[in-house]
Amino acid sequence: MHRSLRRFAALVLFAVPVSLLGRGGAWGAAEERPLPAREPHDFALTPLATDAAQEERSESAVVLVVLDGVRWQEIFGGADRELARRRGLDPLVWANARDLVPNLQRMLDADAVAIGAPGHGSEMTASGPRFISMPGYLEIFGGRPDPACESNECPRPPAHTIADDVGDSSGPDDVAVVTSWPNIARAVGTDASRYTISAGRKLLARAETLRSDPETAAMIERASHVKGWPGEGDYRPDAHTAAIALRVLVTERPRFLFVGLGDADEFGHRNDYRRYLDAIHQSDAFLGQLEATLGGMGARGRHTTVLVTADHGRAYSFRDHGARYPESGRVWLVAAGGDVHGHGLLPASRRHTLSDVAPTVRALLGIAGDGHPIDEVVGNPAALALSH
Repeated sequence: MHRSLRRFAALVLFAVPVSLLGRGGAWGAAEERPLPAREPHDFALTPLATDAAQEERSESAVVLVVLDGVRWQEIFGGADRELARRRGLDPLVWANARDLVPNLQRMLDADAVAIGAPGHGSEMTASGPRFISMPGYLEIFGGRPDPACESNECPRPPAHTIADDVGDSSGPDDVAVVTSWPNIARAVGTDASRYTISAGRKLLARAETLRSDPETAAMIERASHVKGWPGEGDYRPDAHTAAIALRVLVTERPRFLFVGLGDADEFGHRNDYRRYLDAIHQSDAFLGQLEATLGGMGARGRHTTVLVTADHGRAYSFRDHGARYPESGRVWLVAAGGDVHGHGLLPASRRHTLSDVAPTVRALLGIAGDGHPIDEVVGNPAALALSH
């Protein structure tokens, strides 16, 4: 097992149920409405047995996780004491990143790299100028901003995406997308129907592949009947998305798996800071289960890089984001896995944007293409020298 997995895989298995219980009354504030019901097995997953040939597959893979609308402030600093105080919350609960996102912090303690931390050189941003979700996802998948996209209802991307690159390189079976917000499916590729997609409660592509595994089929069916809260329409709560994503990772073994979690952004728009923090904590629990799952996948797990980022940040006032709030363009990225070259909170060699995510994925997978990979992740002696 890779050293980053050895150091915390055992702890991860116990972190998940704690996070699902939430922090309850510790905030000392009345709740406006009950939290959505969480099934005790939502994050539970027993890796399937694989034959020796599968276990020895050593080609690289990438899991890209986007935490919609999650600010760098909480990722690197924990709960914002002033925001907590204004909302009548206990400012000492989750007062540091080690309490709020313990799995991300363990990754950084081991051998992960973080870009965009305060006080560590260049920032990482969405290109904008509209710092909202769909432009952010189009930039992540396409490797460039889409100036024609001005809302969350933009059409499919006009050019090749990283999903298309992986599909063309090793086949559409090697691409899977599992998201809470169904609109993300529009950003996936020029023909998203080629790939395995479960977006929101009802949108499926290559449904026969997903339903060929009885457990995956049951998860998708169960999630199709839950309420979309904290989102609207066909939004699927993160607990169900996380469980399906882990199952798809083990059963389908894609080279590129995209996971989109959105509860934090939904609570942010509701100006509910307590539940926003709870959603971040639960997303971190998913990351812990993801690491533990990869630890049971042999060579494939050892050569899988996990990239975690956000599509946009938030305004200083917390609730909003967009063109009127340029500070909401700031994002961050954490990369972990045996093929990551950097370590810790690195000063960036240059200003990074979300456009750099797709070239980084391509570089990790050995696929040629345009753009500038993040040197601190894929390796560049000149860039890495900045960290010493």
